[in-house]
Amino acid sequence: MQTRTSRDPSEVLSEVECWDVLAQTAVGRIAIRSGDDIDMFPVNFLVKNRLVYFRTAPGKKMVDLTEAPRVAFEADGAAAGLRWSVVVKGTAQRLNSDPEIEDSGIRELQSLEPSFKWNYVRITPHTISGRRFWPTH
Repeated sequence: MQTRTSRDPSEVLSEVECWDVLAQTAVGRIAIRSGDDIDMFPVNFLVKNRLVYFRTAPGKKMVDLTEAPRVAFEADGAAAGLRWSVVVKGTAQRLNSDPEIEDSGIRELQSLEPSFKWNYVRITPHTISGRRFWPTH
């Protein structure tokens, strides 16, 4: 962890701190390439063994992930009066085997949207980075 001076409004989180705050969070956003554009979607997620898992319904998001699996995932939140943000860049892949799905724990993940979400996706990170933001007042 970097040492904070009175002028620094934020600090860089270590890799361990990034995974710790992600593991305590339920909703994030995934950025997916869609043709020449990028779409962003909120998703419920879980973290296990430094991998990010989420569920999605059949449709355009899953088609786009299959065609362009490189993604960015972001989650943020607040703890102890401070704000934080973590970004994971990696490769998304639909889980195809029942043992892999069961081992991930993703079937127990509750969705905020009541649609059938039986596509289970894993993000294997290439990089993870995060920042903690101090109050400015």
